[in-house]
Amino acid sequence: MKTLIINGSPRPNGDTASLLKNFKQYIGSETVEISAYRDKISPCVDCRRCWENQGCVIKDDMQKIYADDFDAVVIASPVYMSNLTGPVLSLASRFQIYFAAARILKMPIERRAKKGILMLVGGGDGGAELAIESAKLIFKMMRATLNDEDIILSLQTDKIPAKDDLVAMEKLREVAKRINLL
Repeated sequence: MKTLIINGSPRPNGDTASLLKNFKQYIGSETVEISAYRDKISPCVDCRRCWENQGCVIKDDMQKIYADDFDAVVIASPVYMSNLTGPVLSLASRFQIYFAAARILKMPIERRAKKGILMLVGGGDGGAELAIESAKLIFKMMRATLNDEDIILSLQTDKIPAKDDLVAMEKLREVAKRINLL
């Protein structure tokens, strides 16, 4: 079992990192973590090469995601302006290759079915609905199934740090148990 973690936080020791640290302690699988902020992943530049040939012309750390050798995918992100962080959305633009292969080339790229897990942190009075919908689209492009019971929210971090959010931490343990059964 192998789990891909897409970390959408700029803060190496913030609330998102706290959730991920605890999650990694509970899952029994190999993990590969991609930082949307620190790893080298360019946004789609709309060169349209994928309209003529399968794949992406940009060779960077996105190749680790394109390898598609994961059984589970975690997207962990702070909620900014009610959405995922900009670098996560930028990374998602690179899934254009799957759309182009299926709709333009009529040669879909096969992807393994995966389990999706979403972790969102945030403070203030904004909601997470837009972030959840954006994540669902990313999971769909990756062929990862996200169920409501696999969404972990810690949305009062302006009052309670994620590491002290007992509800989020319990849910994190429950999700990890389910992942370990895969």
